Amino acid sequence: MPDYIFGLQYETKLFMLSFLVGLVFGAVYDVLRVLRIVKKHHKTVIFIEDFAFIIFCAFWYFIFSTDLARGQIRLFILLGMFIGFIVYLLTVGSITTRFASTIRAVYEKIEGWLKRKIFTPIYTNIKNKIVQYYTSFKKRIKSRKKSLKVGKNVVYNEDK
Repeated sequence: MPDYIFGLQYETKLFMLSFLVGLVFGAVYDVLRVLRIVKKHHKTVIFIEDFAFIIFCAFWYFIFSTDLARGQIRLFILLGMFIGFIVYLLTVGSITTRFASTIRAVYEKIEGWLKRKIFTPIYTNIKNKIVQYYTSFKKRIKSRKKSLKVGKNVVYNEDK
């Protein structure tokens, strides 16, 4: 049998392994999705993250093909990885994103309560004290700038 032909058993093994690698790719991408849910990202950051993820997947596809497929690029390996990726996102990925969305909603409620009940009163109190100090400081500076009166009836520290 020529070296470039795999047996059906070996191709099935490669397909199953590529399916497992696709599941790992799904888990890695799921981490990115959860991070995006928890903290909103700018479009540019999302583009960079997705581009880095594609490079990551391409690198591991190359390693997989080089090591296990004798350096041959096979469509069924790419298909197995893609199917594993999709299966992960539709099963475990949907559960984790729902969970992350729930956590995000709870976090936003707690954050809103903290702002309303704790941080806003503290901030307004500090701001009012600063404004009060500033206005009294301005008044003191303004009163200091008054010059001494000059006249016949005004006596300042006369010597005896």
